[in-house]
Amino acid sequence: MQHQSDRPDSLPSVRVLAGLSVTALLLAAFLGVAVVMPAETARDPSGLGRVLGLSEMGRIKVALAKEAAADVGAARVDRITTSTASSTALSAGASRWRDSMTVSLQPTQGIELKLSMRPSEKAFFVWTTDGGEVYFNMHGEPHNAPKDYAAHRYGKGTSSAESGELVAAFDGVHGWFWRNRTDHSVTITLKTGGEYLVLKEMK
Repeated sequence: MQHQSDRPDSLPSVRVLAGLSVTALLLAAFLGVAVVMPAETARDPSGLGRVLGLSEMGRIKVALAKEAAADVGAARVDRITTSTASSTALSAGASRWRDSMTVSLQPTQGIELKLSMRPSEKAFFVWTTDGGEVYFNMHGEPHNAPKDYAAHRYGKGTSSAESGELVAAFDGVHGWFWRNRTDHSVTITLKTGGEYLVLKEMK
C-alpha cells in the first residue's frame, strides 16, 4: 500500500519549484545590492545601506584597502623624506617644544593633525604611540585646497614612533594623517616645535 506522502501529487510542482527558485534569486540579488554592496564597496544604490550604517562601514573598508595597497612594497622604505634632524638637534629641541597633543584612535579610526607653515619654515617633531604600530602619511597642501588636490607627500609607512624635521615646501598646512589598523585602541602623542603658526586638528 502506497503511503500518502509518497504519492507523486504530494510533491511540489515544477511551477512551484521554479517560482521558489526565482524568489530566492531575487532575494539574493536584493541582499547583494542593499546590504553587501554598501558594506563592502560603499556604493548604495538602494539607499538602505545609509539607513543601516553599512555605507559608512564600506567607506572605511575601501579607505583601508586603498591605504594598504599604497603601502605594498613601500612600508618603511618611503620614510620621512624631509631633512631628518640629528638626535643631538632633537635632544636640544626637546626643551623648546611649543605644542603637545595626545589623541586616542579606535580600530579603523583616523585623524589628521597639521602645522600651518610658510614656505621654507622648519619645524621639528616627535610622535609615539602607547603600543602597536599605526599607519601614517606625512603630507601637505595649500590653505583651502580643493578636495581633489594631490597632496605633497613627505613620507608614509607604519610605525610606533617617528621624529625629525619638517621643511615646508609651500605656504599651507603640513603634518600627519594616522590610521589605527589594529583591533584595539591606540593613543598617539605628538610634540612639535620650531617655525610654524599653529598646530591644529583638520576636520
